Amino acid sequence: MKAIDETMSIYQILSEYPYLLKIFKQHGMEKFENKEVLEKLGPLLKLKTALSMVSLNKDSFIKLLNQAILDNETKRDFTLADSPERQKELTLLALLPCGMKMPFNRAFDNFSTEYSRQMNNVLHSLVEGNVNHELSYYAYIDLITSIDELPDIIVSSDINSFYHKSFQENFLNKEYFINLAPAPMNIDFESIGFADPRSQFTMISANLLVLVTIDELMKDNTRPESWEDLLKDEHRNKVVMRGQDGFFCNGVLLPFYRLYGMEGIKKLASSVYTGIHPSEMVKMIDSKKDDVPPMYIMPLFFAKKIQDKSRITINIPSEGTIVSPVQMLVKKSAVERVKEITDFICGKEFGEISARAFFPTTNPEVNNNLESNLGGRNSLYWLGWDFLMNTDIGKLKNEIEEIFNKQFYETGGVV
Repeated sequence: MKAIDETMSIYQILSEYPYLLKIFKQHGMEKFENKEVLEKLGPLLKLKTALSMVSLNKDSFIKLLNQAILDNETKRDFTLADSPERQKELTLLALLPCGMKMPFNRAFDNFSTEYSRQMNNVLHSLVEGNVNHELSYYAYIDLITSIDELPDIIVSSDINSFYHKSFQENFLNKEYFINLAPAPMNIDFESIGFADPRSQFTMISANLLVLVTIDELMKDNTRPESWEDLLKDEHRNKVVMRGQDGFFCNGVLLPFYRLYGMEGIKKLASSVYTGIHPSEMVKMIDSKKDDVPPMYIMPLFFAKKIQDKSRITINIPSEGTIVSPVQMLVKKSAVERVKEITDFICGKEFGEISARAFFPTTNPEVNNNLESNLGGRNSLYWLGWDFLMNTDIGKLKNEIEEIFNKQFYETGGVV
């Protein structure tokens, strides 16, 4: 890395590191966003002179620029899949549902830039899609034994390795974390007992799973009224759920096990035609082909992306919309140091952004519009903390996977 110094021209700096323009703009030098100004004035204007014109502390600003360059290079060279052990270098790691990643990124980019300006320090963070790490990063989490190997803040989704027995014994039972969610939380979640009774997880949102039917492809134009209806023999190979290469979503499988036992898992496997990403489900539905499956278990976010909604129904089964959690772990030892960050994640502003993207928030100041978004029914199904705390979740997931996959292949499932 070539260090910035006061003798460099503005043009030289921004030509080599264009992403630094954001920092210049936030410190009163937005004129360099104009290409003509940058090209004509930039080569003549030294950084030292530019800073004196806006009365900025030279050393602090140069330090901020160099830290931003270092942070950018670190992020560029660091992928969680290749180097999960480097997560300890981060202040924040966020593994989010696909639909939440983009709005979170936009909001967090703005926040982190302002945070860096006010704190005169660069925020080390990594935001990625949760689906990319279900078979990689979370396997690594099962092997961690020291709290020092974890970032200060981890936001994650689904029932993942943070619920496994090893993590529970090594970390949750030792109360290394703290719950920062408002209490009581939003009534939509307070009513289902969503708050962690041990005060380790900060529950911030949920990915809601609904059942979408292509009505013209449903036999006798009838639609399932419950999740249990999907287990009927008449629905063999007629359901699509999230999955890839023989892996199927635990956010669906665990609730079905909780509701209907291992026999229900076998019946669900018989009903499932294939497992694909929800974005592919949207494409399949919008293809308007008559040889596609008629039923799809998918996130509400993606259901709302379907173009021709006159052909489909977003069904809310009688057991409720399945709640796949979005949760945060915050180290007790770091709570004061990261307060501004956690306040942002738990706050009203991000809560409203999340709710607008169909990821309801636990923030009590936000109206999630659940009744409207769920067609007049706002019932939610949550696995419950008794089940999560008193079950070896990792072992159970392996057992479910083995039984589900065996039945899936035997009954004609397609990969």
